[in-house]
Amino acid sequence: MNWKKGMSITLSGILLSTAVAGCSTKTETGAAGGGDAAAQAVNAPPPKLKVAVVNNEGYVVASANINEDKYVQKMRELSKTDVKFELINSNEKEKQITLMFAGGDLPDLIQAVGINSAELAPAVDAGALTDLKPLLEKYGPNIMKNTPKEAWTGPEVYKDGKIYGIPLLNFNDQGRITLLRKDWLDKLGLQVPKTVDEFIEVLKAFRDKDPNGNGKKDEIPYTGREALLYAETFMNAYDVTPNTFKFENGQMVPGFIRPQMKQALELYKMMYQEKLLDNDVFLNKTKDTDTKIKGSGLVGMFVTGADGIDKLAADLKKNVPGAEIIPVAAPLGPDGKGGSFKRSIISATTWVIPSTNKNPENAIKFLDWFYTPEAQKLVLYGLEGVDHTVENGKISYKVPSTNEETTRESMHLNWMRFLGPSHVLNKEFMQLRPFGDLVMQAMEIATKEGRKNDAEGMPYLPAMQKNPDLYYKGLFIEFAAKVMTGKEPVENFDKFVEDFKKRGGDELIKEGTEWYNKNTK
Repeated sequence: MNWKKGMSITLSGILLSTAVAGCSTKTETGAAGGGDAAAQAVNAPPPKLKVAVVNNEGYVVASANINEDKYVQKMRELSKTDVKFELINSNEKEKQITLMFAGGDLPDLIQAVGINSAELAPAVDAGALTDLKPLLEKYGPNIMKNTPKEAWTGPEVYKDGKIYGIPLLNFNDQGRITLLRKDWLDKLGLQVPKTVDEFIEVLKAFRDKDPNGNGKKDEIPYTGREALLYAETFMNAYDVTPNTFKFENGQMVPGFIRPQMKQALELYKMMYQEKLLDNDVFLNKTKDTDTKIKGSGLVGMFVTGADGIDKLAADLKKNVPGAEIIPVAAPLGPDGKGGSFKRSIISATTWVIPSTNKNPENAIKFLDWFYTPEAQKLVLYGLEGVDHTVENGKISYKVPSTNEETTRESMHLNWMRFLGPSHVLNKEFMQLRPFGDLVMQAMEIATKEGRKNDAEGMPYLPAMQKNPDLYYKGLFIEFAAKVMTGKEPVENFDKFVEDFKKRGGDELIKEGTEWYNKNTK
């Protein structure tokens, strides 16, 4: 195996990934991550643990038997836990978790979203989840030391004085970042835009001045996915991000019915009809935007997660050798602000323990282990002899250069990070990584921008459960598509808002207001 393109780092550097969690660099060690090792019999077999976990990584999906995988075997060995995984389909996790609780044959530990989600809220009310507070205090010292106090009171994990979930923490409070093709800007002699108007002028230049130099008018100035996912950048500039709420005039109002949305839709209609915005935006799936952005390199502006920019840049460079991207601040709106909505410190992953688990302490000890140095080394650098070598106390890490290696790396960097800090917070790791500087630039930008979402942590409200069209992907996207394609005038916006309220929107606003008054006062 060729290690020449790898990177070296001292073993002591691994501790940085724990330090940057922001709470404590100290970890408690011991069998299964933090219990009293003396209390365990020397020759006792490792505790068995059945864990339901989402198969949201290509490596896991492609595995013939994830429980026989070499990474899982090493995890089993180091954590001193006989863990066996039961995979949850990432596209059907709500349904599968709901059926799991309905059937009664539950695993010992479940990877889910917050306890305020549609699938877990009924389980909490039915007493089907374990109160974790006393268990964490006794068996989870590393979890407690590395999790900010405010995370334990979020509605994703806490209800009625009890802690039912253990959160995986986000690496920052604003995960999306705007990217531009730097090589296109340079070729056209353009400066990085700041305001909405300046961005529009750049997009027009991308459309008209052949920045890819192939003599064809095939550039796509700006793209996104169905339901305007990752295409809401200019709506954010008007503070009307569709999937957010704003508490104003004593009410919780969906972002997409605020008056400023009318102005935003006028802009989006112009962008769509003048082909500044991808005209397949309502049809694009992830694979489609990936092909346009990374495969053919036809896109000039797009939005993505800050933590994946290094891989995106590498893929783009491989397919379009001269291509360069640059993270930039999102378009500034009339109030001088912009950026996607701020998110909770708690990520979309929360661990819960069913009340049927007779030895819940084993699940706590297993998760607590992920904050230890040996766990961090495994998650960050993978397997010795496969992903890295060690010589004279230094790790030589093989940076992926093929699709297969990238997929394998995602297994240990992402899927196996059940708890603990993200690799993007380890500056030593990122500085030595190709295009890692772009990630750090993006992180710095992201911390300085973003809109407040007053509904952060709000559950899926009953009105929305009864009528899913009240969610922004329903009635609003239908109306927005008609306006942008010219099938309905933007002047009908007030009529749309009135109709939305009559079809259940008033009930949604009432429920949201009640939740806000109860949980934020």
